[in-house]
Amino acid sequence: MKLTYVACLFGMIFAAVGRSEDSNFTRAISPEDFKAAGLDHLTPEQIRRLDELVLNFKSGQIAAARHSAQEAIKAKQVAEAQAKAAQSEAKSAHAEVIESKKSTQGFFAKAKVMLAPGTKIEYAEITSTIVGSFEGWEGRAIFTLANGQRWQVANGDEHYFTPPKENVVVEIRQAALGGFMMYFPGLDARVRVKLLSDK
Repeated sequence: MKLTYVACLFGMIFAAVGRSEDSNFTRAISPEDFKAAGLDHLTPEQIRRLDELVLNFKSGQIAAARHSAQEAIKAKQVAEAQAKAAQSEAKSAHAEVIESKKSTQGFFAKAKVMLAPGTKIEYAEITSTIVGSFEGWEGRAIFTLANGQRWQVANGDEHYFTPPKENVVVEIRQAALGGFMMYFPGLDARVRVKLLSDK
């Protein structure tokens, strides 16, 4: 019975808090509820203290709600800033890819031009790295470069082995008798290659 009475009292407190933000709890409830809750037996000091307790409780809830709202706003601002940064990085990366493609397009552009027999063709030298681990080659090995090109060993009977190395630097130059040579400056090695794909 006592628990029901206390639950009823707190129920009225919450209802009154919801209805009136500026008025005292004991003035916000109807005279019938005031009497039914037994509040008419309290002294004026006890009623004042009850109003203070309800007000403090209500203020705590409001402060907690404000704090939660501020935290949500901060989280949203952080997420927006991160999204902007990611978008900016993506734009920069896209611009670099376009610039890289433009710079390597000239390499084979001359090969697509109709030439008269005996015309000397000169190609720009390519410097890049082999993506990942490199241990040499045998047969018609394929090298994937960081610039997106794929080159294949032209002569299947050549081979070369080395302890594993990461991101080996290569240079591709026009060979003296036509075709292309891939040089490995750090390994003092070279091999005749042909282009499979240009990105």
